[in-house]
Amino acid sequence: MKGLYLGKLDYADPLYEILFSKTCPDVNAPLFHVNRMSSHSVYKYTEEKTRVAIIGKFFKLNDTKYERVLRKKGEYDNLHKIRSYGFDTFPNYVVRPIAKEENIGLALIEEYINGRDLDFFLKKAIYEGDSYSLKDRLLKLASFLYALHTKTEMEDNVELNSVSAYFLKVLSKLCKQKVISDQERKAYLKLMDRWLNGGLLQNARSVIIHGDATPTNFIFTEKNDVVAIDLERMKAADKAYDIGMICGELKHAFYWRTGNLYGAEPFIRHFLKSYSSYFTDSKKVFRRITQRNPFYMALTELRISRNDYLDWNYRKRLAYEAMECLRWGLKLK
Repeated sequence: MKGLYLGKLDYADPLYEILFSKTCPDVNAPLFHVNRMSSHSVYKYTEEKTRVAIIGKFFKLNDTKYERVLRKKGEYDNLHKIRSYGFDTFPNYVVRPIAKEENIGLALIEEYINGRDLDFFLKKAIYEGDSYSLKDRLLKLASFLYALHTKTEMEDNVELNSVSAYFLKVLSKLCKQKVISDQERKAYLKLMDRWLNGGLLQNARSVIIHGDATPTNFIFTEKNDVVAIDLERMKAADKAYDIGMICGELKHAFYWRTGNLYGAEPFIRHFLKSYSSYFTDSKKVFRRITQRNPFYMALTELRISRNDYLDWNYRKRLAYEAMECLRWGLKLK
């Protein structure tokens, strides 16, 4: 992704000295070209002579949303922490953090990795019929998540208060946006309570999860290595949280682009089977993951439904699909 070209980084910019000293100290008078990426707080800097590229992530010094600022500031440490578990080498890799400078609003500079994200392969499957490439990348992604979850498993069971709080936050936003009615909100709340108090979710072991497992946050290199980026939302939770988010994103990708509610099903099942296959007790893991998956998958669909760039009627349909997913999942217990 190239982003929007903005020009050259000014020598007087305080960021210039940071990039110079941290990325190419041996280059005489380096010149950095700047591209703004999809987010207005994320920029790509490419040094003209060496073609070394890095990503810079920023926060506003006057941002009053403390939680958001804290999350952005925390990614630098999150990356270091996960890389210490062995994710500093391929094939399962987490992008390398380079520096931060909070007094100028620089949350992080990190290496730039060339490759294609999962969304690229979703489009190839949907528009070109290339199911093989997508299934192959889902297999590799399942391997990455298996490694992440097993290497970071803890003794304690999951804590669900934060999950409940996030579910409520998403519902409140959807209600405010009129995507769901107040009556529908109450129906979601009843389903949420049944899930959270039913015993199934509580018995899962806590692991470190990516926390924002969307198709654009996993890059596949030419050698088919997996690179994870954007670990702002990394936290301790149920492994099914990451798995359910991938499944929800797959459902959305096909439903949004084709109108077919069931187009993603072969890929969802392939992903769940692939993830479970890495465990010695694969059948048991598959059963338990698929039992918990509908809850987190539905939460993901509701989360996506908040995006106002999507068609209004589609957002309502996706929210309804989330309710059906919650209902259907309760029948599996």
